[in-house]
Amino acid sequence: MRIAVIILHFGLIKTTKKCLQDLSKKIGEHKVVLINNTQDDISGLAKIINGTKIINNETNIGFAGGVNQGLKYASKDKSITHYFLMNNDLSISFGSFAQLLLTFARFPKCGIVSPVLHHGEVYDWGGKYNKWSGMVKHKNWPNKPKTTQTVGHVAGAAMLMSRELVEKIGMLDERFFLYFEDLDFCLRATNAGYTIHINPDVVADHEVSAGSNLFGRTKYQWASHFKFVNKHLFKLVYPTAYIYDLIIYPLWLLKGLTLKGEPNPQTQRREGQTL
Repeated sequence: MRIAVIILHFGLIKTTKKCLQDLSKKIGEHKVVLINNTQDDISGLAKIINGTKIINNETNIGFAGGVNQGLKYASKDKSITHYFLMNNDLSISFGSFAQLLLTFARFPKCGIVSPVLHHGEVYDWGGKYNKWSGMVKHKNWPNKPKTTQTVGHVAGAAMLMSRELVEKIGMLDERFFLYFEDLDFCLRATNAGYTIHINPDVVADHEVSAGSNLFGRTKYQWASHFKFVNKHLFKLVYPTAYIYDLIIYPLWLLKGLTLKGEPNPQTQRREGQTL
């Protein structure tokens, strides 16, 4: 089995450089596809890991759009059996890709698996979706789980998906420029009969960008949540979810206006859709 690791570059070049340097210790025979959603010249980053493919975009096409570019390119290589979506502020600190792949052998219906995300002092145990709000709530504990967890949602920051799954349900929905594309994908996978897991044998450290503030996160989450509710209304989400779009998100946005600075739209926190 062989993995294509898909990374989106947005923000500081040094962040993506560190990500690739750390990844070079884990990559093995797998390959890297680096999507450049900026005007930065990142050609030098291809030297960190041999065979890295860089795809440059003239404008920022969003998280889903960038990931789909990587999926389309990687799918041309028939030796690729899995795709790993990886944030550029992520580092696999414990475990290996081989251990993640073992999850698919242990769980025949597995379509998606994630390492345990480590955020500062807490570990992300995966998320549970709520149809009433159209939101997902993640469990964060001071320790990682001892056994493999079956969950409803894992973040697109570190998501290993099978080629079979992508061929069955399609790629990420590009209507979601940022946020909720991973939740949408997880729900589609579950509806197609696949399971989603957290493997505690692998840990990924995830840094939260200092440039990501409440106003910026809320603006993109609000737009994507509204699209998400419209897409899945009466099927996977109840009308009560519009309360977030009519009341809660506007209040969060007003609160965010008191904060200074506008974030880079892809230096985002992707461990869940809650604020």
